[in-house]
Amino acid sequence: MRSFRGFRRSTAWALHDRLVSWDETARKRGAQRSKLRTAALAAATIAAGVFAIALVSGLIYEQAQRARDREHFPQIGRSVEIGGRMLNIYCSGVGQPAVILESGANWAVNSTVQDPKAIFSNGGPRPGYSWVAIQRTLATVTTVCWYDRAGSGWSDLGPYPRDSASQARDLHALLRATPIPPPYVLVGESSAALDARVYTGFYPSEVAGLVLVNWADPALFLDLRSGNGKRAARIPQLIYHSQDAAAQLFNRVGLYRLGPVPPAPAPPKGLTTAEWNTIWFLAHSSKAVSALMQDIASWRLSSAEARAAGSLGGRPVRVLSAGNLAAPPEFLEAWMNAQSDLAQLSTRGRQIEVGGGASDLLHDAPDAIVEAVRQVVAEVRVLNK
Repeated sequence: MRSFRGFRRSTAWALHDRLVSWDETARKRGAQRSKLRTAALAAATIAAGVFAIALVSGLIYEQAQRARDREHFPQIGRSVEIGGRMLNIYCSGVGQPAVILESGANWAVNSTVQDPKAIFSNGGPRPGYSWVAIQRTLATVTTVCWYDRAGSGWSDLGPYPRDSASQARDLHALLRATPIPPPYVLVGESSAALDARVYTGFYPSEVAGLVLVNWADPALFLDLRSGNGKRAARIPQLIYHSQDAAAQLFNRVGLYRLGPVPPAPAPPKGLTTAEWNTIWFLAHSSKAVSALMQDIASWRLSSAEARAAGSLGGRPVRVLSAGNLAAPPEFLEAWMNAQSDLAQLSTRGRQIEVGGGASDLLHDAPDAIVEAVRQVVAEVRVLNK
């Protein structure tokens, strides 16, 4: 009996000792977890502080750089408010119909087909000022205006999405705020040619004719049969929206300024060195890169909107296409077929292939553009008699 009682006491003490050991272990583990939580909180606080300092520093840096940019490259044109944002426009000449010049992204079509990253090699959407030499010549014929799309030149960035529908509505609001009456002859190059098509579909009574220069539909690059197209088709629209938001944030904090602007090559025909340096800087500015990222985020939307714009009716239309593209034969065939199909959307449409080594028609073949615009303006005047 005594041995049994001794056994119970020894067992109870052993259990007590084990419980005490477990409790001490639990307290130690709890203390360790508490230390880890404290360390994690301290690290998060430090990281948040560093991020806040970097963000504020970036904002201050960006504002200082913008002031320097305004000093070195003062605005040409005048700002017009549309929906709380500013768009820049410059007009010269007298007469009707007024010609509206639209600049898009300078896609290096011949290399972009094989390497989409090449899109960034020529900067973002070009400023409207890129048309200055052509405007000088056409101003002897009629009223001519160039403007900066949202994010290019001296215009503010716009909200998501930056698709062709949004660009068309921007231009409509801008022109309504000016004393220049419709109808207009729209001249759009590269991606801005899609905007011109969509504008015509939205406001058909305001468009008398079109000149589309090196028209570039993203569908040519995003063909589902290609690797580019298959990758793009798998990306949900939310990712594009996030890309747009990131582009605007990076512009505000000066992140895109970390890379230097590449040196400008020799000025193209008809441009002074000062004019070309301004155009080059504006096309490679941090804001232009942000605008390009926004444009890319809306490629699929813009392509679908242009296709849905429908016929161009009986308007005089000229489609100018570069004949000097070093691209795969299958792409060249699709490219030229797309140019021809575009011209056939109008009963008065003509496709003009520009040779002579021209690739970037805006700067390589300005005379061809001037002649095409002259032809369309003359036809519009005859039709309106």
